This record gives sequence, C-alpha cells and structure tokens, in this order.
Amino acid sequence: MRVQILPAVLAVLVSCTEPASSPSGAIATVEARRDAVKFWENNAAVYWSSVARRLVADNNSNALVALRGYAVVALAQYNAAIAAEDESKGDTHPSVHAAISAASVVALTYLYPGAAAALETRLDEFLAADGWPGDRHTDVATGETIGRAVATQVVARARTDNFFAPFTGIVPTGPGKWFSATPPVGATIGQAKTYFLLSGSQFRPTPPPEFGSPAYVAALAEVRQISDTRTPEQDANAKFWNFPVGTYQPAGYWNDEATSLAVKYHLGERETAHLLALMHMVSHDALVASHEAKFFYWLLRPSMADPAITMSVPLPNFPSYPSNHAAISSGMARVLGDRFPPEKERLDSLAYDAARSRVLGGIHYWFDGVAGLELGRRVAAWALAHDVKGHELFLLQ
Repeated sequence: MRVQILPAVLAVLVSCTEPASSPSGAIATVEARRDAVKFWENNAAVYWSSVARRLVADNNSNALVALRGYAVVALAQYNAAIAAEDESKGDTHPSVHAAISAASVVALTYLYPGAAAALETRLDEFLAADGWPGDRHTDVATGETIGRAVATQVVARARTDNFFAPFTGIVPTGPGKWFSATPPVGATIGQAKTYFLLSGSQFRPTPPPEFGSPAYVAALAEVRQISDTRTPEQDANAKFWNFPVGTYQPAGYWNDEATSLAVKYHLGERETAHLLALMHMVSHDALVASHEAKFFYWLLRPSMADPAITMSVPLPNFPSYPSNHAAISSGMARVLGDRFPPEKERLDSLAYDAARSRVLGGIHYWFDGVAGLELGRRVAAWALAHDVKGHELFLLQ
C-alpha cells in the first residue's frame, strides 16, 4: 500500500510561542548527554503533537476545527514514517525522525499558515538538537524531503474533505425540534469525507425517546434536578471537560493522554505515529457520525424544553442527540485501551466521565451520552478491524 512520493513542496510553516526544548545535563559532555537519551524520550511524534496542541490553544481553535486538525497532522506523521522506512536501501536510511518532523510542519502550516516561519525555525532547531544515538547515522535531508512530500499529499486530501461545506438546507420546525436564532454550526459535517467509515450514517443511533414520552420527560427531569441542585464538584467536572477556546480542546486532551502513554510504554516513533493516526482518525469519523445523527434527528437541547434549566457551560449551536463529547471520547479511549490493555478500564472511565459531564453541565440528556458512548465504540471497533496491517500506509481516499 505504498503512496507515490511527490516532489517536495518547499512551503514555509506555523507559529508557536512555546520555546524550543534543549538537552539537559550541564555537567555531562555533549556525547554523554546524547548517549543518555532514550529513543522514547526523543520521539518526534510526541514532540510535534505537543506543538500542535499549543497551536490549537494559541489560535483559539474551536473543538471541531481542532479535532479535524489533529487527524491531519497524525496521518501525515504516520505515512511519512512508513515512506521513510520504505526508502531505506542498503546502508542508506532516511531519518524517520526527520520525516515525521517535516510532515508535521507541512500539516501544521496548512492548518495555521500564520505560524509558518516559526515552525520552520523550530524544525531546524529540533533536528539539530542532541538526540537518541540511534539517529546519528540516518539521512536527515532525505527524511525531511520524504516527510514534506507525504504531508503535501495528506493536505491535498484534507482540502477536499468537505468538512467545512456551507449549510444550504432547511431547519425543521415542530415540537421537540432544535432551534436557533443563528445558522447551525457543523450542519454538513455528517457528510464529510471519512477515514474508515463507509458513510456518516453507517452507525446512526436509533431514535432518541419521542418528545413528550415518559422516557423523554424522565430524562429532562434528571437534567432539571441536577440544574437545581448542582454541587461545586459537579460544576467543576462540567467545566473541566468543556475545554473552551484557548485550550487544546477535547481531542487535545486525548492526544496528550496518548503521547504520555507512548512515553510510559516506550513506543518508538513509527508506533507512536500509528497510534496517534488511528486514534485521531477514529475521533474524526466519530464526529462525522455524531453530526450526521444530530442533523438527522434535530433534537432540541434540555434548556430549550425547560427554560428553568441553568447551564454551567456554554450551549453549543447544534442539536442535542447524540453527544459529541461521548462519541469522540469513547472512540479514542477504545483505541488507546486496545493498544495499552492495562489502561483500558481507566480510559473507559474517563470517556464515561466526559459524557456524564455534559449532563452535569445542563446541556445534554443522559440518553445523548449513552448513544454517543456506543457510537464511539462502534466506530473504534470498525477502525481497529480495518486498521493497516504490518508495514503499510494509510491509503488516501
């Protein structure tokens, strides 16, 4: 499954205020410091993921933009790593470290063009820094060329993903239907190009409880009861999982979790890039599936049915069912749990907490969370079953 390497694109890329890291150990010699570095401590996928998170926060990216961007970066990283390894001939080994780094810069520049010059500077500094001794005898220049070329292909796909297609439909009206004084956000995401799913509707959840039915009334009453008695702990939980603009967003939380686990379990650069690509492509597809269902059912938010409900977090400008937070969190948690079985129970618990936080915040019914959790798990299971095997690229479709 090799992707043809296109000519390198000499584009300049993305800005970041975070200072470049440098080796520690002032007493040791340079060579001693180099020998002390372990491969998992010099992981390019981990490093450039941290840069991506910083850019998301610094540029006030919203949750939808950030989630899509993480997937673009992670896919570029993994395909670049595979392409660099495939180009190894005899004693010549293109640097996977450089390929992942250059691919990250190209992808991040596409997402944040104003940061181009700073990213190029950061790339030069990162590749010149002391690193893992195993990188010493690799071809950095060739790795960088490969990384730029592969990322250019990934960016070309992203430009045609229809993620930001304008909404030209009609907002339905009637009892139980969502409404807003402004156009809905993300109304066409459900038709965006997916990575694994056959369509956004492939795992569409069953309908929510009928508006006015006993099940619906009970779910609404739960939100009202929480609203009337919300404790400081519940309020803090809702606010923690909200991740407003100026933070790395919900997908960034799971990115941070994934990179921390990659270091903890000593994953190599290609292994880490594969994990991140799979996880973020799952989150992308889970979001597409969630928005397809949201704009199929058009269910109103709890506070629209009962204006006495107070919220501790802002109300998103799109329908309620199912919960995006639940879908993307359960999907990413399942991918990480599959890779790190000792962490599975903890990760699933975090996903549940993320889903429940939206009810505690007053913006979702619990059946939204239940449907979202199940949707994310189904997307993850499908992706894991269709993951690349062995030393393969993710095909760009």
